Amino acid sequence: IALAAAATPVDTEEELGPRVLAAHDISGTFGVPGRHPKPGPTQPPFPLRAVRSWSRSADGAALILALSLTNRGLSTVEVGGLGFAMPESDGHPPKALSAVVWAEPHVGGMAGNVQFVRVVDDEATLVVTPARGEDAHGGLWRERYHLKTTRDHAGPRETAAPRRVSASTAAAPGPAASISAPRSPTAASFAHTGASVPTAADAAVASAWPAPLEAWRPMLEDSGDGDAWEWCVASSAWADDWATNRQWPFLDVSDSLAHTYPSFADNPQTPWPATDGKKGMPLLSDTAPWNTPTSLTLAPAETRIFALRLQLADDGPRSSADVLRASGAPVLQGVPGFVLGADMNTAELHVTPPQGSTTLSATSSWAHPGAALRFDRTTKQRADRIDTFRVTASGRGRATATIAFSDGTNASAHYFVVPSFRGQISSFGSHLADTAWLPRDFPDPFGRSASVMPWDRSFDCGSPTVPCGHVLNDARAYDVGLSDDAGGGNPLALASKVRASPTAHEASRIDEYIRWTLYGVKPDTASPPLKSLQIREEELAAGEVDAEAVDGVRMTMFYYSANLSNSSSGHFGWDYTEADKCHKPFGSPTWCMTENMANATYRGFNYPHQIASYWAMYTVARHTGFPTAQSWGWYLNRAGRTCLKLGTSGVGFMDGTVAREVLVALKTEGAANATFAQLAATLESNMATRQAHWAATPYPYGSEFGFDTTGQEEVVIWSLYFGDDETAKKTVDHILSYMRDSATWAYHGGGRSWGDVGNNGKYLATFGTGSQDRGQMHYRAGLNMIPLLEWYRKHPDDFFTLQVSMGAIVGQMANIDATGAGSMMFHAVPHVMDFDPHSGDFGLGMFGNALESGAYLVDHPRLGLLCYLCDLLPAVEYSFLEEATLQAAAGIMRAAAAALDDDSKGPPAGGSVHGRSTRAAGIGTEANFSLVRLAPKDGYRVSIFVEPLGLYLQSDCGAFSALTLDRAAQLVLATYEPATHCPALRVRLTKAARDRPGDNFSVPGARLERGAWSMSPAANGGETVVIIRYDDPTSLDADATKGWRPTAKAKGKRGASSGEHAAPPAAIVKMAAVVAA
Repeated sequence: IALAAAATPVDTEEELGPRVLAAHDISGTFGVPGRHPKPGPTQPPFPLRAVRSWSRSADGAALILALSLTNRGLSTVEVGGLGFAMPESDGHPPKALSAVVWAEPHVGGMAGNVQFVRVVDDEATLVVTPARGEDAHGGLWRERYHLKTTRDHAGPRETAAPRRVSASTAAAPGPAASISAPRSPTAASFAHTGASVPTAADAAVASAWPAPLEAWRPMLEDSGDGDAWEWCVASSAWADDWATNRQWPFLDVSDSLAHTYPSFADNPQTPWPATDGKKGMPLLSDTAPWNTPTSLTLAPAETRIFALRLQLADDGPRSSADVLRASGAPVLQGVPGFVLGADMNTAELHVTPPQGSTTLSATSSWAHPGAALRFDRTTKQRADRIDTFRVTASGRGRATATIAFSDGTNASAHYFVVPSFRGQISSFGSHLADTAWLPRDFPDPFGRSASVMPWDRSFDCGSPTVPCGHVLNDARAYDVGLSDDAGGGNPLALASKVRASPTAHEASRIDEYIRWTLYGVKPDTASPPLKSLQIREEELAAGEVDAEAVDGVRMTMFYYSANLSNSSSGHFGWDYTEADKCHKPFGSPTWCMTENMANATYRGFNYPHQIASYWAMYTVARHTGFPTAQSWGWYLNRAGRTCLKLGTSGVGFMDGTVAREVLVALKTEGAANATFAQLAATLESNMATRQAHWAATPYPYGSEFGFDTTGQEEVVIWSLYFGDDETAKKTVDHILSYMRDSATWAYHGGGRSWGDVGNNGKYLATFGTGSQDRGQMHYRAGLNMIPLLEWYRKHPDDFFTLQVSMGAIVGQMANIDATGAGSMMFHAVPHVMDFDPHSGDFGLGMFGNALESGAYLVDHPRLGLLCYLCDLLPAVEYSFLEEATLQAAAGIMRAAAAALDDDSKGPPAGGSVHGRSTRAAGIGTEANFSLVRLAPKDGYRVSIFVEPLGLYLQSDCGAFSALTLDRAAQLVLATYEPATHCPALRVRLTKAARDRPGDNFSVPGARLERGAWSMSPAANGGETVVIIRYDDPTSLDADATKGWRPTAKAKGKRGASSGEHAAPPAAIVKMAAVVAA
């Protein structure tokens, strides 16, 4: 396109309607030399007239951006690429942070939308949707011509063979999803007839067509500042490029890249380099676009108008769905999101149809081979015309659903299917502990054996049974040096899995890592100078370091010689296969770290990754029966001392929440240990200083850069800990500017990444274009989900934060492939649409995933009972095991009830407790339930949040298999899976939300030890039921049909706590448990 071409004002009454604010003929921007031949004696001028206009919407609430295309030629023209430019603000943060705006899409066809959100400044939000109804013509051609709507068209008009034009850089949109047309070639060619060209006034018909968001394309041809993406209405011409991992104008390896790295230009399969190896990115086999590419045809003298609606949201991102409903667009909401496990039986899709229409069906319209979706309409009664479909899935891979409406439109929802979340986590743990594990006896001179090393799942050894993906060489020394994000992320991932869902074998691997690599050396397999990742007391005793350096974490265990030799470290020989990348454009000598750089310990970001291993092994040693090399106290001491090295830094650290978990453990154990009490006091003081700094800083969102999306986690976590909800809320609002709600799985809580693939990944799929690669489901998703979920549990009326968080939790399950190997991110640029093969920094997000995953039972005011990461089970009466447990415990419960409150409700005299409900659980808005049962379906099954009570259950040892809430009897029954590795079952109960009913949670027969209720597991090795009793003055009365949710929610009383981690330390709500085999 010719950016400098003149735009001619259009002001004729025959073309403009009364609501048009401005209109310009922009035809001059098209038809310039590019990928089609230059006009000449045998080549006609560009055949289309393009008019762009701005107008007021019919309801006065929005602006309408429209493009009118008229075929001025005498032959039919096929347009294979048509789109609206969607530029973000110039530059990237921290440049003018308050003016920075980011855009994220739902690539939903006719139901597509793009949301522009300011990073700060109250997160002002602009929602872009296809214009509908009176707005679809954008106010153009209103006075002279009869406008046809989509329903007037049976399909494209039959004409002679069309001229074919690729005009995909136009600033306008295109066809309806119902249009089918042959794919357009990438080059334009049409015969010159020599006849006169009709003007716009000669048009026989002008018609308004939908402007679906068919594809979301980076405008790599754009020469402006910042990144611009395109709302593609027609994309078939571009799809020809995308099928070969290209996008014009970047079709071949650039001359500069070929000159710097000649091997990348040796028979390249794609234009893109890779960060390691001598070959670039290969041709990927599976790059299907979000939607089927289409083109559109225009007959001679035909005019089509495409329009978008731009409307501000009243309350930032939280009100974006309100804007969709108000604009007449459909709204799609997935539970638990748009990544599903094949073992889920009650996942749901909630559909609000466009205004004036009804939902006809939801069907699976496309899927990867082996993946499948099924949609069954339910009879659940929902508010606001909401239709609910039960969604079940099978196989693995991407899948698309099409939702059809009675007005002739449809919507796309994009899913990803995995076998089960628990299976994904188990496979991931096995991969880390066995496949990516570098054995203790592996001869590595740097001392990296007995560790989880980075993994490249694109490597092919020629045998499906021989894994060979270890990455031991890299120009980014930290990536293969067990520190920083990509290096430290792999042991962190295994430690996180072990802490939440341990096995003896996987725990032994973390133990080995600590003993021999993190805090030990291996004289038999490493070469002098022997180094551990963390500086030990022994090094101080030997005079190798000073006292200040002790407990510091080195930048990397892998390093280069001072002269960047490709054969020697300066101490021993090593084949540095990536030394040729130690200079720009890939990196710099500071990435190929020399030994001096490698020994530096100043980088606080490196510490939490290693603290997690100590915390995991403290948990294993303290709560399980698995053997460990050290005592639980040794691991906790190491964790506490390493946390102190974080100091009082003014920036938030990735995975810094681990320091809060260590602090809680230190305070708990400090009740009987002065050393731990002193460590806790110092650590808490340090964190208070940091939080006070953040509270006084307008935008405390930096890292090593002036702005980042990685430190917000700690800002929220410590603000909540110290009771500063104002600072926490401000930061939660800010997080929602880049953590979005979308019915496209990769953008649902996807936590956009920029620049991370260059630091941690392999495929540089936009290298040299000036555009950032769009990485989705990067660790930033799993990281920023932590503060959103912790905020939600304290403030469960802020449902939007749960919806976004769940997208991140389930989304990261898609990064794990069938072998169990993780990927650092999904390349969402349309010419890749695949996961990066490097493990990279994926482990940072998995820390959050393991910490926050759990079943969430929610009673939503509009949607009724929802079960996130769980199945809702039929619940009319108790299970046999629950009934037997209640019968056995009846006497104990009566005594406990009398001891707690004279008016407490205990079981009836016969000892049996039954909740009676007049409906099956979950039917109806503000569900009239008294008995509901769920089965967890998350990857770990150690946490459950019961939103109707604001109650958070966390298991220190043992996994939950079911939970029953009986509101009539004021009981919660938590069933544990067989737990032979647990000397005792331990459940922590936290009253997280004060504005939910329920208090005095009591558990007779159990021991309250170190903040958790402890009881023996079933003697026969079977399941164990834990009975939790509570008081609720707003409980259901005898008439259950009146509904449950009270108009005025009871405040917590007698011992109620805002959360276990509030400061001063939470007094766990008065609770007790009864356990029976």
